[in-house]
Parts: sequence; structure tokens; C-alpha cells
Amino acid sequence: MKKLFPTCMMLGCLSFSFAQGIQGSVTLSGNASVQVTGHSVTLNWNASQNAANYNVYRSTTLGGPYTKIGSGIVTTTYTDVQVTPNQTLYYVTTAVHGNNESGYSNEAAAAIP
Repeated sequence: MKKLFPTCMMLGCLSFSFAQGIQGSVTLSGNASVQVTGHSVTLNWNASQNAANYNVYRSTTLGGPYTKIGSGIVTTTYTDVQVTPNQTLYYVTTAVHGNNESGYSNEAAAAIP
């Protein structure tokens, strides 16, 4: 893994590593959004240059550990319908190109009503 550049996200500005051949940023903020209803959380993020697809991870704890809940996602949107009321969920995404997967994006939180 090679550190390319810092990326600013919803919860601050942190640097993270990308897998070789993947450039750009996987973000869950800026022009991206997290939309919450009582039944689902919809994540939108910016595309990463050279990414073939994306993985989405979720945790019930700030900072992880994360469980992969979506893989092979070819768009920059994912809807998590496996949510329960009265909890906060934490999400990160990764970009994938071939057998290479980027490091986690910054974390985005979604408070479920």
C-alpha cells in the first residue's frame, strides 16, 4: 500500500492508503451524503479513479471493527436496509481494482431514529 494524499471527509481530514492502481478518493462526505430513514441508510460517495467497484463496511462502534456488508458495488451508492431503530451505525467504503483494495475511507455515522 502506498500513501497517496490526504482526503477530507465528513468527520475530519485524514490520510489513508490506496491499493496500487487505484487513485482518487472514496469519500462519504463533501459532495457525498448519508440519508437516513427509519428503515434504511443510503450512502453516496465520490468515484475513485481506476476503481472497478466498491465495498461497504459497517460497525456499531465508532472506529470499528467493521463488517463487510456490500461488495462488488459498481455504482457510488449503497442502501443498507438491515438497520434497526435507536442505534448509530458507522460506515466506511473501499475502492477495488482487480485483486487490490484501498484502505478504508473516513468513517461516516448514521443515527437511526
